[in-house]
Order: sequence, then structure tokens, then C-alpha cells
Amino acid sequence: MSDNEGRLRGEVARGEQAASLFRNEVYKETFDILRSRYTAELLGSAASEEEKRERMYFAIRALQHVEQHIESVAKTGEMAQAQLNELYKRR
Repeated sequence: MSDNEGRLRGEVARGEQAASLFRNEVYKETFDILRSRYTAELLGSAASEEEKRERMYFAIRALQHVEQHIESVAKTGEMAQAQLNELYKRR
């Protein structure tokens, strides 16, 4: 096995783990609850609660960044699998 093949296999494994998170009901429920809670607090804040609104905004953005990173790892795994499939066809 070449170094490239080993790297691709590692990316496939990481991608499968990341994709499994999106299928996990506890994961989805946790993010949905937090997103809803943060959004409700943001929208329910008084005009004078600027600091609270900022905290909730950044909390929502942080959730988005975490989800985007996990999605990126999953897609990288898919692309690595496609590259491995192509590599195996050539052999």
C-alpha cells in the first residue's frame, strides 16, 4: 500500500465517522435544541440587552462552524473514497 493510499483510507475512515454523526439522533437533537434555545434567547432579548444578543449570535455561529467542519470531513471522505475507487480500477 502506498503512502497516498494509506492517507486516502484514513480520510475515508474519518469521513465515515463524521457522516455517522449526522445520522445520530442524539447529535441532531442536541444541535436542534441548542440552535432553538439560542435563537429564542436572541429574538426574545430586550433592546437594552446588546451583550446577550451578541453572545447568542456567536453561539449560533459556533454551532454552524462545528456542523460545517464535520460536513467538510464527511465530504472529504467521500472524495477520498472516489479516488480510491479510481485507483483500484487502474490496477
